[in-house]
Amino acid sequence: MRNLILTLLALVIFQLTHAQKVGRPLIDSLIAELPGMKEDTDKVKILTTVCYELRNINPREALNPGLDALQLAEKINFQYGQGLAHYSLTFIYHILSRLPESIDHALKAEAIFESLKENNHLCATYLMLAYLYKDLDKGITAEYMRKATALLPYNRDILWKARNYGTLGNNYRNLDQFDSAGKYMQIHLQMSKENHLGGEIMIVNNRFGYMYMAQSRVDTAYALIRTGLEYFQAIGSTRMVAENSTTLGRIRLRQSQDAGSLRNQYLREAEVFALEGLKVSCELGYLIQSYTANRLLSDIYKAKGRNDMALGYLNAAFIDYDSVYGAQIVSKASVLSWKNEEELKEKQVELLKLHNRQQMVIIFGAIFGIIILVIAVFVIINSRRRQRKAYLLVQEQKEEITRVLGELESTNQELEAFSYSVSHDLRAPVRRIESLCMFLRDDYEILLDVTGKDLLKHITESTGLMNRLIEDLLTLSRITRQTVTRAPCHLSDMAAKICEDLKLTYPGKTYTCRIEENIIVQADFRLLHIALQNLIDNAWKYSSKVENPEIIIGSELTENRKFIFIRDNGVGFDMGQAGKLFTPFQRLHTDEHFKGSGIGLATVKRIIVKHGGTISAQSEPGKGTIFSFTLTGN
Repeated sequence: MRNLILTLLALVIFQLTHAQKVGRPLIDSLIAELPGMKEDTDKVKILTTVCYELRNINPREALNPGLDALQLAEKINFQYGQGLAHYSLTFIYHILSRLPESIDHALKAEAIFESLKENNHLCATYLMLAYLYKDLDKGITAEYMRKATALLPYNRDILWKARNYGTLGNNYRNLDQFDSAGKYMQIHLQMSKENHLGGEIMIVNNRFGYMYMAQSRVDTAYALIRTGLEYFQAIGSTRMVAENSTTLGRIRLRQSQDAGSLRNQYLREAEVFALEGLKVSCELGYLIQSYTANRLLSDIYKAKGRNDMALGYLNAAFIDYDSVYGAQIVSKASVLSWKNEEELKEKQVELLKLHNRQQMVIIFGAIFGIIILVIAVFVIINSRRRQRKAYLLVQEQKEEITRVLGELESTNQELEAFSYSVSHDLRAPVRRIESLCMFLRDDYEILLDVTGKDLLKHITESTGLMNRLIEDLLTLSRITRQTVTRAPCHLSDMAAKICEDLKLTYPGKTYTCRIEENIIVQADFRLLHIALQNLIDNAWKYSSKVENPEIIIGSELTENRKFIFIRDNGVGFDMGQAGKLFTPFQRLHTDEHFKGSGIGLATVKRIIVKHGGTISAQSEPGKGTIFSFTLTGN
């Protein structure tokens, strides 16, 4: 009893000491007390509080005190301290977009607080788990919210009770259940006012702003969230600065649609807010918010008509989303804590397969290749009817692959994952198909009739086409991931060497190739060479059927920007189809006239965009084509 009274007295003194401090002043005062702490249990409490309070200021900095607290609590077998450390680390890993670790710490905190019957933190942990599972399993989210609601009357600490009511309301807001959200957030607000909890009042008003935004009450939402932003800036709560800035940008963008003469002003304000949100999110490593800010900036620049900027930010958003999405898939493993042991094992395997989508593509691709091989060998040897059936099956599979690739193009991250897997792991089965086709031709050709030989020829040509496509996809995938390293590049010499090499590719035809001397640009040498190779090769290829093919490579200065152009006098194309020009797998000419995979110009555009530049084309059927591009910094 004496120890309990001393602990409670120490807690009251601690709360009185720090009650009026927020943000960095509170954290600094906590850290200043650490050297004077004699009891390890007190050190654990201080370290977990530092971790928790730092979560909205600098989550990376918050990680070490949280881990130190956990290590010390485990060393001295301080269960309550372990629960506090796990609870605090739940927030840190969530903000850092490391969802599996966040759920793992939350589940450990839940188990500890349940065993200790520590209702204040147990209720808060239930609410955090409900939030973490909202995109993974709605049933688990509902169960945790039910358990938290049942515990609320047993919360004795006024601060935590107010917070838990507010968090419950915020969870309902995230589920678009606004009546329940308003009810519990109003309780949070009332308790905060009655107990003079100034920081909690600002937080709940900020949450009301988000709810009003979801209900399209944008003017009221803007006022509340803007007030919240000023408060969070004052106390150094950088996570909330990132979220509020991005949200204010989204509101201003929405208001600009019906703003009349204020449209441009609102768009400028939206841009400023969004850039601030992106900057702070990147500094924090807050990938979810970075993705949101990049998507918002893409929408803003699209509204301004600056499509190149919009595309750049959209690509950045897809990169962030890919990282977050992968973490979410792995996190589904924690859903299985609600299942029995046998189901847990089965679902873990399934979820690991989902997380490793590249391996799934490899497995299915290998099976697909083996099936084609077996069917092809069987039908060629045994019957003409089955040969026809196998041929039709191959055609159907090719159409299915084309359809799947078209769908994957709509989401950049899945295209890259698929390209990488195909490039690295499907080459072996395709080459095996080629080898087996050669074996059939060399050893069984005399057994085949004319139709069988024709089918064998088509299979051989298809595998060759697939090999070329795999190589092009590999190039595109590598370019997407490669970092740009700029250095002075002699573009004129590079173009001359490419033209000399192409003379060997197109023998029997005299080309005139005129190249401006001493064109120097700042670029990544390897990437520039790939782009230039594709553009000049295109010019060479599409000029191959005219009588006197001519290719001109030069530069011009327009509006203080240096443009590089490649002009040919080839077949050209209809500008009405120009929208397809840089889209993967889209071709303006058939394979009968000009061979190709449809990846080359998409690769070129990726390279130019990675350099911060732009590329365009002008053409007319029968009168040639001009490709023109610029690179930032030249």
